[in-house]
Amino acid sequence: MAATARSATPPASVTKETGSTRPRQSIHPGDLGAQLSRIQQWMRSRLGTDAFAAASEIDVDAVQHRWSLQFPAELTVLFSRVDRYLPTLMPGYDLLAIERSEQVRTLWLDLGADQRQRYPDFAAEFDPVTLSAEPAGKASELFLPEFVPVADRDGTTLFVDTRSGHLSGCVSAYSAQGAGEGALWTSVTAMFAALADSLEEGTILLDARPVVRDNSLVWER
Repeated sequence: MAATARSATPPASVTKETGSTRPRQSIHPGDLGAQLSRIQQWMRSRLGTDAFAAASEIDVDAVQHRWSLQFPAELTVLFSRVDRYLPTLMPGYDLLAIERSEQVRTLWLDLGADQRQRYPDFAAEFDPVTLSAEPAGKASELFLPEFVPVADRDGTTLFVDTRSGHLSGCVSAYSAQGAGEGALWTSVTAMFAALADSLEEGTILLDARPVVRDNSLVWER
């Protein structure tokens, strides 16, 4: 597992794709609820279906207690509001509701623990306690307990980094090849705002452009 940490701070006002490590950043203000409403309205008006299903009886507090973790407020809002997503809603990833997020998190943590047990040299070099103490947004060779998955596909996970620091709550990526390259978006709200922009404007997000074809959303590369 090898990766190189780069700048953890994405550009503040980027309106076009600048590469896989620097995805589109939205310049439209608004809270998470506003971004979810934009996405839901676009999907209903263009495809006559819902982008996501409303959550019911989701005990987010119980999950936080079980994980010994405090979620950012916007992540609590997200998990409390959304139960499942349209599979093609985000290019390259399946967005995760809280149940699936917990499954992905457990998988990564178990894989990391197994790797550290099997390879003493790796365990000596990458200590989870040391990595957890580093600021949010800094690349980690281990998937840490402070990482909360929000999207996943084919061995790569987008997660919210809840470690402390000015980028606490940012969205980064982790893959089977190792650490990502710093923060992709400064928050969950910023990620969904970028997605809403892309859908409304037909612009590129994560190297793909949204297209409606046969009454379905597809992403063309």
